[in-house]
Amino acid sequence: MNNKQQPTEEHELETILKAGMEPLDKEIEDTVPSEEWFQQFVLQQQRDIKAGLKRDLILFLLIAGCLLLLLSLTLVKMPMLFLMMQGAVFIGAATFASLAFFKQVKKI
Repeated sequence: MNNKQQPTEEHELETILKAGMEPLDKEIEDTVPSEEWFQQFVLQQQRDIKAGLKRDLILFLLIAGCLLLLLSLTLVKMPMLFLMMQGAVFIGAATFASLAFFKQVKKI
């Protein structure tokens, strides 16, 4: 008798759940966007990426140009300061490279 009661309870529970979900199913659209929408979406993403890359390139070129201008002015106007800057950069780069190398060797 218990076996016959259980499927009936499951059927009732299923009916109640379906009745409760019907309003939600009516409110939520489950349509798939058109192929044209996906194409427009991809094109917009590509435009955004291209604009970001163009902005980054312009910023890089401006900063590089300013640095080269400062270095060339320093070389022409104050050669001693230029040599000291070159030495400091060389020592800093060598220190950084050796620390990175030894840190990598310790991992292995």
